[in-house]
Amino acid sequence: MKKEFFNYIFLDESGKPEVYSSKGINLVENNSASKFLVIATVRVADQLRLQQKVMEFRLSLLKDEKLKKIFSSAYTLDSFHAQTDYEEVKKKFYGFINTLNIKIDVLVVEKLKCYSVLQQRPGKLYEVIAGQLLKNICHQSKNTEIIFSRKDSKLKLRQELETKVERVRLGYLEKHKSINHGLSLIYFHNPHYSHGGLQVADYVAYSIFQVYENNRNEWYLLIKDKIGKIQDICNKKYFTRSNPLKLST
Repeated sequence: MKKEFFNYIFLDESGKPEVYSSKGINLVENNSASKFLVIATVRVADQLRLQQKVMEFRLSLLKDEKLKKIFSSAYTLDSFHAQTDYEEVKKKFYGFINTLNIKIDVLVVEKLKCYSVLQQRPGKLYEVIAGQLLKNICHQSKNTEIIFSRKDSKLKLRQELETKVERVRLGYLEKHKSINHGLSLIYFHNPHYSHGGLQVADYVAYSIFQVYENNRNEWYLLIKDKIGKIQDICNKKYFTRSNPLKLST
């Protein structure tokens, strides 16, 4: 089987994995936590080129005379973040995403429909879902680097995430003997602002999250033809370019 040379995978999420508080209160039912967790991956062959393009685009926005008029004095646009960026910036960045040579896959979790053991342990929920998303897209090259957008500074948390993802991935390989088991994978945990690939993944996850959580599709429509697959895992649904995601009615 021919392997494509996409060997850098960036992950970011929108929504939080928490369902219950430390006191056992269902945060989702109390509208204190999101109903959905969305994780997006961005795959690219040349991560340095992607980083360069994102940096150049950011600088172009900072020099845009029309945007300068709306930017506050405290706004620096050090990195792109969909939740806090100006709407004018969002529109331009989503348009920019369409110009990139990347592959995008998304996994959606309706948290109240997942296993109770995962609802009780948000860290485990994230680990399992990340593994499900990565398991069949990280074998496209002999050498792959997987970069999580994580704030966790504790080594134990990073190791637990990697261990669970590996467990899911290896289980997938056992069922698919034709895939080369000798591939090299390396995991990294970097802050969101550190690479353009993570910022693109953040924007993608945000656009899908808005459809599911708030029934808003204006951001998704701007990049829907760029997204390869959206898997709504708990509801067993798949959306592609030919079968796009639609608002609920």
